[in-house]
Amino acid sequence: MGDKSGGGGSPAIEDTDRWCAGHRLLCGGGDDQMRKDVVGVRGSASNGDFLHRRRRVGGGGSAALLLVVFVIGCFVADSRAHAKHFTADELQRTKFPSRVSDDLDLDPCKSDLVMGDIAMSRETYRRRSRQGKTGTGFTLTDRGPRFHRQRRRHRHRERAGKNRRRTRAATARPERLWDHAVIPYEIEANFSGDHRALFKQAMRHWENHTCIKFVERGFEHQHYIVFTERPCGCCSFVGKRGNGAQAISIGKNCDKFGIVVHELGHVVGFWHEHTRPDRDAHVDIVTKNIMSGQEYNFNKLTDEEVNSLGLAYDFESIMHYARNTFSKNTHLDTILPQEDNTSKRRPEIGQRVRLSQGDISQTNKLYKCPSCGRTLLEPNGLVSSPELVNSVTPPAEGEHCEWRITATHGERIVLNVTELDIYESDNCETDYIEVRDGYWHKSPLLGRYCGTGRIPEMLLSTGYRLLIVYRTSSNQNGHIGFRAYYEAVCGGNVDQEEGVLQSPNYPDDYRPNKECVWKITVPVNYQVALKFQSFEVENHDNCVYDYLEVRDGHDAGSPLLGKFCGYRTPDDQRSSSNKMLVKFVSDSSVNKPGFSATFMKEYDECQKPDHGCDHECVNTLGGYRCECNIGYELHSDGKKCEDACGGVIEASNGTITSPSFPDLYPSNKNCIWEIVASPQYRITLNFTHFDLEGNNQDCEYDKVDIHSKMGDNTVRKHGLFCGSYLPPIITSEGNSLRIEFSSDNSVQKSGFAAVFLTDKDECAHSNGGCQHICKNTVGSYSCACQNGFVLHPNRHDCKEGTCTHQISAPLGEINSPNYPDSYPSRKDCAWLFTTTPGHRLKLIFNDFELEPHQECAYDHISLYDGDSTDAPTLGRFCGAKVPHPILSTTNRMYMVFKSDASVQRKGFRAAHSTACGGRLLATGRTVEHLYSHAKYGDQNYENKEDCDWLVEAEAGRVRLRFLTFELEHEQDCSYDYVELFDGYDDSAMPLGKFCGNQLPGEFTSSSGSLLLRFRSDDNINAKGFSAAYSAVDVGEDSATAAVPSVPEVRTVSSSHQRDRKLRLHRH
Repeated sequence: MGDKSGGGGSPAIEDTDRWCAGHRLLCGGGDDQMRKDVVGVRGSASNGDFLHRRRRVGGGGSAALLLVVFVIGCFVADSRAHAKHFTADELQRTKFPSRVSDDLDLDPCKSDLVMGDIAMSRETYRRRSRQGKTGTGFTLTDRGPRFHRQRRRHRHRERAGKNRRRTRAATARPERLWDHAVIPYEIEANFSGDHRALFKQAMRHWENHTCIKFVERGFEHQHYIVFTERPCGCCSFVGKRGNGAQAISIGKNCDKFGIVVHELGHVVGFWHEHTRPDRDAHVDIVTKNIMSGQEYNFNKLTDEEVNSLGLAYDFESIMHYARNTFSKNTHLDTILPQEDNTSKRRPEIGQRVRLSQGDISQTNKLYKCPSCGRTLLEPNGLVSSPELVNSVTPPAEGEHCEWRITATHGERIVLNVTELDIYESDNCETDYIEVRDGYWHKSPLLGRYCGTGRIPEMLLSTGYRLLIVYRTSSNQNGHIGFRAYYEAVCGGNVDQEEGVLQSPNYPDDYRPNKECVWKITVPVNYQVALKFQSFEVENHDNCVYDYLEVRDGHDAGSPLLGKFCGYRTPDDQRSSSNKMLVKFVSDSSVNKPGFSATFMKEYDECQKPDHGCDHECVNTLGGYRCECNIGYELHSDGKKCEDACGGVIEASNGTITSPSFPDLYPSNKNCIWEIVASPQYRITLNFTHFDLEGNNQDCEYDKVDIHSKMGDNTVRKHGLFCGSYLPPIITSEGNSLRIEFSSDNSVQKSGFAAVFLTDKDECAHSNGGCQHICKNTVGSYSCACQNGFVLHPNRHDCKEGTCTHQISAPLGEINSPNYPDSYPSRKDCAWLFTTTPGHRLKLIFNDFELEPHQECAYDHISLYDGDSTDAPTLGRFCGAKVPHPILSTTNRMYMVFKSDASVQRKGFRAAHSTACGGRLLATGRTVEHLYSHAKYGDQNYENKEDCDWLVEAEAGRVRLRFLTFELEHEQDCSYDYVELFDGYDDSAMPLGKFCGNQLPGEFTSSSGSLLLRFRSDDNINAKGFSAAYSAVDVGEDSATAAVPSVPEVRTVSSSHQRDRKLRLHRH
C-alpha cells in the first residue's frame, strides 16, 4: 500500500483525486475531508485486480485444498456461467431496482399479525380493534422455541351511536368471500400420503354439509390456498386474501381431523366464536386465569369485521375455544359458559370433532347457498326434486336447488333421469333441470331439460364431479319435478396429458369387489409416467387379494411393469410408448384407504436444445432440472450457473454480491465470505445496494451478519442487517472480516452488493507513535489524547490542556482528567451540557471515587440546573458512593469538578443522555421552541417515544403553534401521534390527536396550562415535529387559535409509510 506518515502527512491532492476516482465508495464523490482520509492507498487497489477465492474443505488439510483448487481450475476454461459479475466501479455507478417475490401470503407467520391461529393484515387488525382496547403483551411464538416481542397498548376511539348487532363470527367483508364458494387448493409435495388423505377428508367434510367446493388449483385460478407447514404451527388467514396463493399451515401436532376442519373454517371466512361482539351474554372471560401476555386472544370483534346473519351463539361450534384455552393451569377456566336457563347446566365448548349445525347454517347463509340440494359423496344414490321427496306444493316464488355429486379421481359419474315433470317454457328458459360436467356454473353443459317424460340417454361426466341445477318459477305449480339415479364408475379410457388416479372412495376405504381399469393415452412421441403419492392396499406376499397392476400398453397381455399391494409406496412407473394400463382390484373383505397417483406425459427434455441449463441437464419424471459443475451453484432462475457463494477471499480489494444479484436471491441460502488481509492490515466494507426481507430491528427472516475475526480466534460483532437501508461503512478490528448471508424459505428480494479494500493499520505497530490514543483511518491515522490533555503540535505527543467542555451531543460519556488513573491536583474543570429545546439532560455515574469529606469541602463535583453556577443546584458529591441519576428540568446543565493540592483518587466516569418532556415556562416576552426528539433534523425520532410536555404560562394563557410536522400516517392515529389537552393533565378537554404530515395549526389554552403528548410505537418512524410556544394575555385576540369543540383526529397520507410487521401469538 506504500508508506504512510502519521498525523499531518498527506499525499499530493492530485494523486489523491486520481485514487478517489476509482474508489468512490470511500471518498464520497468529492468530500475534501474524506479525500484526506485516504492518503497513501493509491496505486495497489485497481478495480481490475483479479479476485482470488479459496474455498476451504474441512478435514482435508493442504491436500484437500490442493484438490479443490485443481478441480475448480479444470472447469474455469470451459465454464458457461452466465451470471453477471460486477466491478466495484459498476456497483458504485449503477442504481439497482429493489425487487420482491410474490409469495408473502405463503407464510402466515410473516403476516402483519398472528393472533391465536389467525393470520391478519395490519388493516384487518385496525378494523378489528377499533372499538376497544386490545390489551397488551402481544407475542409471536411457535410450538418449539418461543420468541417474545412486546408491543404497547393502543388507544382507539369508541364508535358512538352505533347499535351493536347480534352476530355470528363470520367475516363482514365481501371481498374476503371466495367467488361462487369455490376454494382452489394445492398441497405441498413434502406432505406424506397420510397427510394428503387427512386434508381431503377435512375438505370433504365441509363439502358434505355446505355448498363450499374445494377444487384442485388450475391455471384459471388466480387465488388459492396452499397446505403448507410453517413454524407458527397451525394457522391461516380469515377468508380470501386476494393476493394469489395464501397458506394454510398445518404444523406438527396439528395434523388432526378436527384441527384441520377448524383451520379450513378460517379459510372459509370465520373468526373464533367467542370473539363475537355479543359473547358477554353467553360466556364469561376469566381474565385472572389467562396466561400472561395472551389476554388479547379473548378480545371481542367489531361490527366492521363480522357479519350479522341473525343466528344464535353457538356453543357447539368447531370454531369455539375450549374452557381452558391459554389457561395458566389446565384445571382453570379462561372461558366459562353461562348456565342454561332451563337445564341449569353449563354448555360444553371447544369440540374438534365435526361441524356443528350452527357452523353449517352459518356457512350456507354466508355464501347464499341454494335452499335445497346438497353435496353427494356416496358412490351411488337418488336425486329428486323436493316435490317428489316431500309431496309438497312448490313455493309460489319457485325454487333453486343444487346437487353437487363428487366421486374420486379416476371415476366418472353416470346419471339416469328416470322421471321428468317440469313446466315447459321456451327453450327451457324459466323452469328446468340442468346438468353440467364439473363443479360449478361455468362447467360444460351436458343438457338442460323441461317438459314431461324421461331423458332417454344416460349422461356421463368426463371427470369426477357433476353439477345438477333445478330451477322453477310460479309456473311449476301442479308439476312434480324430476327423479334421477347416479352411480360413480371407475376406469375407462383416459385421453389427457396429465391427471390423477385414485382408488374408489379415496381417501376413505375403498369398496369391496371393485375392478377398475384405466387405459391412459398421451400424445404421440411421449411416454406415460405414473407417480404415487400414497399407497395402502391389503397386503399379501403375492398380491392375490387386493392389488394394483400397471402394464406397458393397453392390452391385458401387455408387458407387466409392476403388481403392487401392501403399504410401501411403489416406485415411479414409466411406459415405453404413449399408452399405459392401470388396473385396481379389491376382493370381498379387508378394505384399506387405497392409493392416489398422478400421471403425466413424459419425455426427455434434456434432449432438446432449448432446455436452458448452463452446465448440466438432468431429466426427471414429468420435467427436468439443471445442475452446475463443482465450484458453481444454481442461479435463482433455476437455469444459469454462477460462482458458488462464500469462500475465503485474500484479494486486496474486490466486490461481494448476494447470490443471483441483482435478480432475486434464492430461498434457504446460507453464504459465508471471509476476507483475510495481511497482518497489521484492516478491511473496509461499503454496501452500495441493500434490499433484504425484514426490518432493521429484528432481522428474523433474511439477514447479513458481520463479525471481525481476531487473532485469538474470538469474534467481535459489527452488526446484523436487513431491510432496505444501507448499513454503515464497516472497518474490521483485525485482519479478517466475516460476512454471513442467510435467507429463509419465503419472500426473496434483490439482495445486496458491496465493495471492499484493505488498508494498513499503522496503529498496530508501536501505537503509531502516538503517546495516548492512535485512531486508524482509511489511508492514514491520527493521534488523540485522553481527557484533560490536548494534542502537541507534533501531532503525536499530548500535553495537559484546559478543562472546560461544552457538550451538545445527545448522548456520550465524560470522565475526570486522566481517568482511570488518579486525577491531577489543583484541577478546576467545567462541563456545560446543552440539548434540544423541550428536552432535559440526564447524567448517570457508572464509576465514582473522589476524596471523601463530610461536607465535600476538598475534592468534589457540583451540578446546576442551568448554564452556570448561578442556576439552582442539583447536588454536590464526593467520596466513593455513586451519586443517584441526575435529571435537569431544562435543556441545559452545568457541572464543576474541583480537586485540591493533596489526596488524589481514581475520579469518575459518567454517561450523559437526553430525556423528552417536562415542564416548560411560556412568557410573553419571547417565543420558545420545542422539538419532538433531541436529534430532530439529523434523524427520525426513535421507536417507543413516550413524552409529555406541560407548558405553563407565566401569566395569561398558552399559545402553541406547530412549525413542522411529519409522523407516521394511520387513519385513527393509533400508532405514532401528537395529542393536545387544554389543561395540566390528560383529564382536561382534548384539543386534538394528530399524525401524518399536515400541520395541525395553532392552539390557545383556556387557562394557564397546556399538555402536549407525543407517542411512537415499536416501528416505522418519521422526521418528527417542531413547535413554538409563548404566553398571551387573557384579553388578547385569539381568533387564529381556534380550539376544536370536539376532539379531533387528523391524518394525511405520508410518503414515508411502509409495511408494518406486527407479530402476535399463534395457537
